[in-house]
Amino acid sequence: MGGGFWPTLPLKMPYSEGMPHWWDPAWWIFQIVVMSILLLTLRKVAMSIDQAEKVEKEQRVSRRRSPGTPPPNIPG
Repeated sequence: MGGGFWPTLPLKMPYSEGMPHWWDPAWWIFQIVVMSILLLTLRKVAMSIDQAEKVEKEQRVSRRRSPGTPPPNIPG
């Protein structure tokens, strides 16, 4: 094992001079950016769904009859 701090793929490339030093930090920064975008997108979607459910619940409550109105005429 190489004993490096960051995990790497356990592949040995024959006749390879190795990867440039800038690649590992660039890869981790790319991963952080992509995951942040995914999390923010999921947060936005979840909050829009919550808002839609809140509006629907408020509309259901407002459709109920108020205490001073007579009950609906139900045949039976």
